[in-house]
Amino acid sequence: MGALRRQFEARKAARFIPLLIGLLACMAAPLWSAEPDSSSLALHKPASSSSIENDEHNAAKANDGDPDTSWCADDEPENGPEWWQVDLKKSFDLTGCQIRWPYDGKKYQYKVEGSIDQKKWSLLSDQTKTKSASQVHDLKFHKASPARFVRITVTAFDDGCWAGIAEVKVFGAKH
Repeated sequence: MGALRRQFEARKAARFIPLLIGLLACMAAPLWSAEPDSSSLALHKPASSSSIENDEHNAAKANDGDPDTSWCADDEPENGPEWWQVDLKKSFDLTGCQIRWPYDGKKYQYKVEGSIDQKKWSLLSDQTKTKSASQVHDLKFHKASPARFVRITVTAFDDGCWAGIAEVKVFGAKH
């Protein structure tokens, strides 16, 4: 009788193992999910730029939630430093942003500005003298600034790369 009972208990437990594995997989899914970060105010908002290399690297590629796509400026800038900007569609008190550059180990120098109306711009972060060659730059704005538009102007970059941005995330609260 003991052997029969152990066999019954083993079958019963075997039915619950796939259920347990499925439950654990569902709970852990956000850890490896390929879904874009929806907390970014810039995600899928209208973007524009000073120039584009080609349609495959248009301005919208820098805030599409995919770090494997990027905006790339024309390699022959005609009117000064290249810039990329996003229209957040509403005014927000901006607290920071994250910029992922196309290349790791390359230095990009730039400034981040915000505007309510695209006429008057205020400096949110000056990185024109940065020495960082990190691919991802996390910036905190010292004072929450109200803005609807965010512009990143690339002022310099290392040899072997060009003005371009793989992904931009903008953070803040409703104004």
